[in-house]
Amino acid sequence: MSGKRAQHDGDDDEAALLLRARRLLERWTQLAQAHVALGSGCSCGLGAGSVRLQDFEQDVLDYLHGRYGHTSAVAALLRRHAGYLAGAAGSVTDLLDAIAAGRAQAPVEAQAAALADIGRSVDSFDELHRRHGGTRSA
Repeated sequence: MSGKRAQHDGDDDEAALLLRARRLLERWTQLAQAHVALGSGCSCGLGAGSVRLQDFEQDVLDYLHGRYGHTSAVAALLRRHAGYLAGAAGSVTDLLDAIAAGRAQAPVEAQAAALADIGRSVDSFDELHRRHGGTRSA
């Protein structure tokens, strides 16, 4: 394979990554506006229980950090673009936005790994949302 073709393939990979990040950011944002009522509760705070995507945001980031290790390219990506501090702070929205805008300063493989794991978390929450009749927050 020529160098020019290999470069083109890399561009295609990066374009696909950016598109995947944009789509995941859209889903994350849409689901963040929703909640899942558990039992008789809802996110208005009057009921007994509800689940919002934001309730899992720190858990998702902590999982990624634990999965890939604190010295990995994924951990650096989390610190640099999600404002990640173990167990304390971070934003999945900021991370997805940085990747989607092409601002993420990390190897494509690290970005793809983070997107795959975040995608599974979003899929899981989306399934929970549909199964339990989640609603949009006002």
